[in-house]
Amino acid sequence: MTMKSKIKTFFGANRQYAVAGASNNPSKFGYKILNWYIKHNLSAIPINPKEKEILNQPVVSNVQTILKAIENHKDLDTYKTSKVDGLSISFLTPPAITVATLKEIGEIEGYKSIIKGLWFQPGSYDQEVLDLAEKLGEFDKVIEEDECILVRGEEGLISANL
Repeated sequence: MTMKSKIKTFFGANRQYAVAGASNNPSKFGYKILNWYIKHNLSAIPINPKEKEILNQPVVSNVQTILKAIENHKDLDTYKTSKVDGLSISFLTPPAITVATLKEIGEIEGYKSIIKGLWFQPGSYDQEVLDLAEKLGEFDKVIEEDECILVRGEEGLISANL
């Protein structure tokens, strides 16, 4: 699968997005990327174990909470996770945290049908991250190679007809 087609499938009309490593610090990409989703009217759940709210969005402390809500067709706080077709995640965490998050994903029984895309932002991944994504059977949904959603996101939205 080409990077362009992976970027296209990352987006969907009925998709829930999450930002792992979302931040309240405007100089950090965890803030800028969450803000990008908000500006494009895309529902994005910030994941951060230390914050309660980022950019007026309720924060979830871990990815499993989101996966379970989608799997059980339940809404999560103000997020309409009961009605989505799956989850696409932007990672802005250091590689060790990205690995830990991928392991959490792998512990959810139905993760393969829920996860629609894993966007590893520059600096969020290393070979261990890519190997683990491969082991989880999710490598065909991975966007990496130093691709940034702030650069390629518009193209993805257009190619997904959003």
